[in-house]
Amino acid sequence: MWSGKAVLRYYVQPWLFPRFEGIGLAVCLALAAAGCSGRPEPKAPESAYVRGARAPLRDQLGPSSNLTGTLESGERVEVLAKRPRWVQVRSASGRAGWIQSRFLASPAVFDQFRLLAVQTAPLPSQGKALLRRQANLHHEPRRDSETFYRLPEGEEVEVLAHRVVDRASPAGHREENASAESESHDEAPVELEIQAHEDWSLVRASGGKAGWLLENLMDMNLPVEIARYREGLRIRAWFVIHREMDEGVERPWYLWATIRPVTGLPFDFDEIRVFVWNPARSRYETSYRERNLIGFYPIQAESQEASGSGVPAFRLQLEDETGKRFQRNYVMAGRLVRRAP
Repeated sequence: MWSGKAVLRYYVQPWLFPRFEGIGLAVCLALAAAGCSGRPEPKAPESAYVRGARAPLRDQLGPSSNLTGTLESGERVEVLAKRPRWVQVRSASGRAGWIQSRFLASPAVFDQFRLLAVQTAPLPSQGKALLRRQANLHHEPRRDSETFYRLPEGEEVEVLAHRVVDRASPAGHREENASAESESHDEAPVELEIQAHEDWSLVRASGGKAGWLLENLMDMNLPVEIARYREGLRIRAWFVIHREMDEGVERPWYLWATIRPVTGLPFDFDEIRVFVWNPARSRYETSYRERNLIGFYPIQAESQEASGSGVPAFRLQLEDETGKRFQRNYVMAGRLVRRAP
């Protein structure tokens, strides 16, 4: 049996000290590192933007919730909490509540639409159109692309560009852009391939908002006395090129560009027509008409007041049979149209 002193001498042998010294050093270093790091920096609050026309704001979730107001499109909010299909937010003015997640877009989506508005600002208008019903503006000419702004029925927009894309599969269609039925035509079987495409228009709305719409969601907003001459054609562009006064009433002269009512043609227009007012007969008449064109945006039209030559003029971007692009110039000689060099 060992005595108490012998046991004590064994447990305090010098060869045991390095082990305990190493453990102590590791503990000290860990504490020092923790002390140097300090508190973790607070995470920046998540932000989002209200999409659509406006979003209803509720005070709580559940059947007893109350509508406390609405948030406007484009309004920036701070995300406070998330639930399935719902998000709690606080606006810049301090209003807090719950809105459905479908009414929110990320800052990246908001920046995409803001950049699109900047890029389209210098594009010349190809005519004004009215929406047949409320519709979303898409960032790209595809049904499954991001949306942000929602325009009401009857909103007037400026048409800027046109693009033909492949028709999306039915599973990818969004509810607000259900495909419209095409007008029936006795076309040859070769036209069936064309019908597998869609026509989209890039538009600019009030406040500089810009985006893509299906073309069949809008109609060019010409005066009725001119639109009645379209003869089933689709109007792609229109301009006022001169303003005439007749017995104190202003009678503008119009240029329009149309295309056959066939979906997916790989150009923007195939016919132009100029209308002038005939004061002797108190009606509009055709001054010039040209068919079988392969034309593209933009059409550049100048009214008599804006034209440097003092007469109405316009320029078309056309393509010949070989696929070569060229510009053709026109001027008004009185009430007649002449090609200019």
